Amino acid sequence: MRTTVVFAAIALGLAACQPAADRPVSAAPSPALVKQGHDLADALCSGCHAVKPGEISPNPHSPSFEMIANARGLTQETLSEFLRNSHNFPEKMNFEVVEEDGDALAAYMITLRREDYQQPIE
Repeated sequence: MRTTVVFAAIALGLAACQPAADRPVSAAPSPALVKQGHDLADALCSGCHAVKPGEISPNPHSPSFEMIANARGLTQETLSEFLRNSHNFPEKMNFEVVEEDGDALAAYMITLRREDYQQPIE
């Protein structure tokens, strides 16, 4: 749970902490980039994170991609930047994401954002 809290805090720290109605609107990512991100998430991230809506993360300390995508104020750009800067990851992850993969993962993850999203009660 501590890792989940740490990651959520980092994700929120990346965001501008704006009300949901004031979220910056990014151009929709291309379908090809979203598919690439989905495929990368399945291959690289699904061992710890739930990468599809409604799934439960295999590692209970790893937030779902849906939870991350719905963090208040988070944008595709801030998420992509975070993913490209692997030194920001908690030590337990010890995981590096190359720039192109960060962009693709962020493009996929941002598609998981929902207006009616309710964070799960832990």
